[in-house]
Amino acid sequence: MFENTKQFHRVPVGFGPAPSPRQDPNGNPFTTWQSDSYMQLTGVVYDVGRSELQAILPEGYEIDPEVEQPTVLFEVMNLRKLPWLAGRGYNTWGIYANDVICRRVSPVVKASYMLVLFESFTDPITTGREELGFCKLWAEIPDPKIDNGNLVHTASWFGTEFLRLEIPDLAFKPVQEAPGFTVRPYTMPSVQGTLHHRYVPAVGKPGQHDASYATYMPGMGANKPNIDKFATTNAPLSQTKLTVVSHPFEALPTLWNVVDGLAALKLGKVREVYHQIQRSASDCSSNKRIEF
Repeated sequence: MFENTKQFHRVPVGFGPAPSPRQDPNGNPFTTWQSDSYMQLTGVVYDVGRSELQAILPEGYEIDPEVEQPTVLFEVMNLRKLPWLAGRGYNTWGIYANDVICRRVSPVVKASYMLVLFESFTDPITTGREELGFCKLWAEIPDPKIDNGNLVHTASWFGTEFLRLEIPDLAFKPVQEAPGFTVRPYTMPSVQGTLHHRYVPAVGKPGQHDASYATYMPGMGANKPNIDKFATTNAPLSQTKLTVVSHPFEALPTLWNVVDGLAALKLGKVREVYHQIQRSASDCSSNKRIEF
């Protein structure tokens, strides 16, 4: 039976073990994630209103009450030379609530919580939702461009733009100045890890589920990232601009609720801005269920 192969299976199950970032055609892990893959990473961390951020966290997850100022991370990845795609790549835009405590488990776990992960390609969405439980949604995420001296990232749905990040006067700096080499006053997914809530609705039973539990993917901890190049803005951080635009159902029929929740966030001061090229990527196989 396919349940006993110790390999990943997804629908349609009749065709055997499924292609996946976490297994090659022979059912073994890919071995070139570290040597061949790389990513271009752009991120900005904002102060954010506590009540609006808490409102989009599921039950059992709480912004650490001892953290005076909550923060949120908007991070774009341009992933390249991925072994499971035979050298191809795609783009993602993740949004994370920092300093979140999962109280659904004991002892509690504190990390950054994945609010939503937009991706530009359906295959990683399918594998990530089913095998990792991640909240992946499709969006058009083109490669970044330079517009009037600004580095610009956008996300849209069939031409309707709902996310835009503009970083002015980008300049390369010594790699050692990258924020990843410092101790931050807030959690980051790459360091303290990523919390997430897996949810699978029950077939034919609205409001009921087949799965609903917390997962956690560890970060690097004290280890440092493999950064080849690092850039940030030469302008004041306040000139970095992130725009979230709500649209009616007719324009975003499958995303309007998520975008409305993001647009309701009250963003404040910019804490950090980074644009960097990192060697290696991950299959996220360290993500595990922590609630039983």
